[in-house]
Amino acid sequence: MILKRKSRYILAESSRPLELGDKRLWDELRAGIAKFIGEKDYADSNLTFIKQVDSTKFLLRTSRGAEKKIVLALCFVKQINAQEVGFYTLKTSGTIRSLRSLQSPT
Repeated sequence: MILKRKSRYILAESSRPLELGDKRLWDELRAGIAKFIGEKDYADSNLTFIKQVDSTKFLLRTSRGAEKKIVLALCFVKQINAQEVGFYTLKTSGTIRSLRSLQSPT
């Protein structure tokens, strides 16, 4: 039996410009999130970086049901690359299309 994977998309913003396409920064963010929600919940969330919308906004994909934990953990991450940073969730959705209204043109 084939089951369709249900995902949720998170549009988030950082308080300073970050290039999460850089593997080192993405690994630091993932480690910070895993630190707050735990390794098991992090593994169950299947968190994936989708794309950088602009210098501060980015899209993440996670498993359905784990989005609340990811959003909460994202708020607690305060340092990336030894610099202070804050993360804000702008919107969560089941499709990327519904997040386009909040994205800036790329």
